[in-house]
Amino acid sequence: MPPLRESTDPVFQAMFQSAADVIVVVDEHGTIVMANDACERLLGHAPESLVGKRVEVLVPSRFARHARLRDDYVSGPRPRAMGQGLLLQAAHADGHEVPVDIALTPMVVSGRRWTACALRDMRGRTIGPETLRVQATALRSAANGIVITDRTGTISWVNPAACAITGYAPDELIGQHTRLLKSGRHDSEFYANLWRTISRGETWSGTIVNRRKDGTHYYEEQTIAPVVDEKGVISHFIAIKQDVTERRRNEEALATAHAKLGEYVVEIESLNRRLREQAIRDPLTGLHNRRFFEESAERDAARAIRLGEPLAVVMLDIDHFKQINDSFGHASGDRVLESISALLRAHARVADLVCRFGGEEFVALLPGASLASALERAERWRAEIEARGITIDDGRAIRCTVSIGIAMLGTGADSIGMALRRADAALYQAKRGGRNRVASTEP
Repeated sequence: MPPLRESTDPVFQAMFQSAADVIVVVDEHGTIVMANDACERLLGHAPESLVGKRVEVLVPSRFARHARLRDDYVSGPRPRAMGQGLLLQAAHADGHEVPVDIALTPMVVSGRRWTACALRDMRGRTIGPETLRVQATALRSAANGIVITDRTGTISWVNPAACAITGYAPDELIGQHTRLLKSGRHDSEFYANLWRTISRGETWSGTIVNRRKDGTHYYEEQTIAPVVDEKGVISHFIAIKQDVTERRRNEEALATAHAKLGEYVVEIESLNRRLREQAIRDPLTGLHNRRFFEESAERDAARAIRLGEPLAVVMLDIDHFKQINDSFGHASGDRVLESISALLRAHARVADLVCRFGGEEFVALLPGASLASALERAERWRAEIEARGITIDDGRAIRCTVSIGIAMLGTGADSIGMALRRADAALYQAKRGGRNRVASTEP
């Protein structure tokens, strides 16, 4: 049992129970540990029925933020005296609300924090004229617009800030329904949801696009809170308004700029990819170029040597290509290069690397290919190229042949450069042998 309830001091007990105000003591978690007899007289709760319950049982349900505010208070407790001019509400056991004034007294007993809450009955009491003047001045001077309506939405009071936001004079707003400010930018369900919320006694918060007197639209952050009478019946609504049009424009401009920046980034990345492709590909044939071959071949050779796998190097050269250019023109020579490149690409595996090495010369790396399989593939390329007729612009078909040299990458100190030189030697061996043939050398 909490130490506060262990006191048997009859004087303390008599003072606590005979107090005219409701006194409730809660722990740091908001749990009620003590309550006096005045709770039943004012709020209809028997004191013993409150012990062990959260203090929110005494707070009207429409104040959904009370638990969070209580947690904030516990983190930095401070005394709060009565008579601050704020009309507060407590929840009666039967559901209606009772106007009260509240004092809070933080305490530390036996190393634990407690808070004593005193609630004073304010029914039938009027707020003094001085307090009313202070409150009215505060409302009129508030930077945010404040609009008070009756329960139907008809405006009964506005402050100068509300007039500045809307462009209307006070006498042009008072007596008018709030729909005067509707912009037409929201559908009927938007307003229906707003009214359902506040009609349940709950606070609504959101952003509304409204229309000023001059017809211009503006963004307004708005909080609408219902006001209930002593029977718990809604009598008025109070709307707190803030013109956020400029901020909204800045946010939209920032979002647009961010989206545009995203488009630029995508465009730059795409351009970088294209530039990278252009740097490593031959623009005419689309095959990788010599630069890419030199970047990749060393890596493929190192892998083949490390894994003990075969790697064939194939060099292919178009026979009498200069005569083709001289006889049919360079455009026709380009068609021949494109056609042969397409054939090589079509017969390449995913792991193969086929490049245009320069001029009419091509190189292919065939990972995992033995000399026999490399010879078979090279012979198939040679035969298909010989049989293929390449149509040029004037409709004629050019027939051409290729010479091919093959070398295998050796082990130990062998390198891709040495294998290339052997493949080149085999290529010239094929040319010396009469062209249109395949030759190979051993490591």
